[in-house]
Amino acid sequence: METRDDQAWVALMPLAELPTDGTGRAMESGGRQLAVFHHEGAVRVLDGVCPHQGALLGDGVISRGEVTCPFHGWHFDLETGKSGDGLPECVEVFESRVSAEGWVECALPSIGA
Repeated sequence: METRDDQAWVALMPLAELPTDGTGRAMESGGRQLAVFHHEGAVRVLDGVCPHQGALLGDGVISRGEVTCPFHGWHFDLETGKSGDGLPECVEVFESRVSAEGWVECALPSIGA
C-alpha cells in the first residue's frame, strides 16, 4: 500500500496496546487528534474529533462497524467516515497498516502539504 507524495507514514502505537473490545484510543499525532480502532481484524484511523460538538471519537464505542460519539450519539462508519445517521457530516479516514514490528501506522498529510 503506497501513499501519495504529500503523505507520510506515522507510527502511532504498538498494536498490542490497542483494545479489541469495541473501544479505541484517542491520541494526537502531527498536530491532529486521531481515533484509532482495532475492529474485526483491521486497524482503522479516523479524524478524532466529532464535527458536531468536538467530542473525541476515540472515546466512543464501536457497534456494527460504526463508532458512536460519546457526547450525543452520532455514528461514523469506520471504513468511509460517513455518518450513519444520514447527516451530511463525515470524518476523514486515514490509510492505516500494522508494521512488521507490530506498530499501528497511518498515512497523514505531510506538514506544509
